[in-house]
Amino acid sequence: MQGDRFGVYGARPHLELAPVTGRRPPAAHEEYLRDWKLVKRARFNAAKRLERKHNASTLAFAFAGVIGFLLPFYTLLFTDELTPHTKNVIDFSAYVTGALSLMIGLIEQAKDYPAKARRFDRCGRRVNSVLRRLAMAAPYDVDLRPLVEEYEKALEECHYNHDEIDFRIAKAQEQVEVAPDKDGAQRQLMLLKLLERVKIYGLYLATWILPLLVGIVLWWALHP
Repeated sequence: MQGDRFGVYGARPHLELAPVTGRRPPAAHEEYLRDWKLVKRARFNAAKRLERKHNASTLAFAFAGVIGFLLPFYTLLFTDELTPHTKNVIDFSAYVTGALSLMIGLIEQAKDYPAKARRFDRCGRRVNSVLRRLAMAAPYDVDLRPLVEEYEKALEECHYNHDEIDFRIAKAQEQVEVAPDKDGAQRQLMLLKLLERVKIYGLYLATWILPLLVGIVLWWALHP
């Protein structure tokens, strides 16, 4: 997702809370620590999410091959036991499922998720490096400008911004560490991770289940 790389989820607006020259007041020090830690987590979350999307597209290719081979082989092997109507419905479901899986897999593979995941991972590691230097510095001891420039350069060179779900999971991970209600924070984190999985795998599940349901309806409606 390109566009506003330093918008709400890039945490750039917080950099205006204190001037970049001079020494940091303690409140600004804590603000930068929290904001940059959130961005670091969001970048790592984005890298993991894109790796899962790539794995899902690879699975779609494999599923298309399995469906394209096994179901025709099944109908050929059990030709005498299957009625022509049943055989036609099975062939229809296999062709539609295989074609959709192949098409979606090709589209997703063309988005080059592994390269984007590496960019996010590299950006997260660079932000983490700046974050460690900021954490080790006393609130009044280090000029802020070099750290801010290095942080912004890391975001600029990534060329992509993490998605909202990545940032929401990062905030939930923070709440698990600091919130008094650990169980509630953990449940919120699990729900967000479940939402992420649904966004990744939902399209593929629909691609595999809907043709089967349509085939069952056709078999029942057109049965002689």
